[in-house]
Amino acid sequence: MLYRRTKRRSGLAVLRLYCVIIAAAMLIVFAVRAFEGKASDFSQDYIVNFAGQITTDALSDAVQNTLNELDYDYGDFAVVKYSGDGSVKSIETNSKNINIFKAAVTKSAQDEVAKIKHSKMEIPLGAFTGLTLLSNLGPQIPLTFCLTGNFNSRIESTFESAGINQTIHHIRLIISSHIVTASVDHSGEMTFDTDYELAQSVIVGEIPTTYGGNRLVY
Repeated sequence: MLYRRTKRRSGLAVLRLYCVIIAAAMLIVFAVRAFEGKASDFSQDYIVNFAGQITTDALSDAVQNTLNELDYDYGDFAVVKYSGDGSVKSIETNSKNINIFKAAVTKSAQDEVAKIKHSKMEIPLGAFTGLTLLSNLGPQIPLTFCLTGNFNSRIESTFESAGINQTIHHIRLIISSHIVTASVDHSGEMTFDTDYELAQSVIVGEIPTTYGGNRLVY
């Protein structure tokens, strides 16, 4: 009789242990799946932001490299023509140099982005909790992703009043970027414009009405 009771208690103890193990395993599975869902949602936004940042840096390098290589200044993009009385007669743009610069900077942008095609970033484990106090705590979780993109560039010429009878002529480069990112569990794309000042000059005299206050695009 004592043996049977002891055996029964032992069996119940083993059954309870099995139940605890199964419950713990299920809890771990649910926790892992919940974490993966949270991490997937969080990493998508993080990857997009990080990709935008490193792409902008790459484009800045591309523009600076092109400016250094071609050594262009304001006079290479536009020339102000004055009439005999000293008034502004016209502002002539150098279409050849503009097209050369646009082609060179677009190619340089493609080359710079190709260098960061395979990228890696690290996110603190606490960031996945969604809690502000824990966002910067915990070990760094590495995330890898790929990015590629295509670019279009245009040059905008704008005029800004600089006082009596003076106007600042700005020549800006606008790069339109379409970036595609991909990781193990996510893919996305984004489109944005980046503005760079290439050159400027103070023009003395009244700007012709065909130019004053207008934005010209090349």
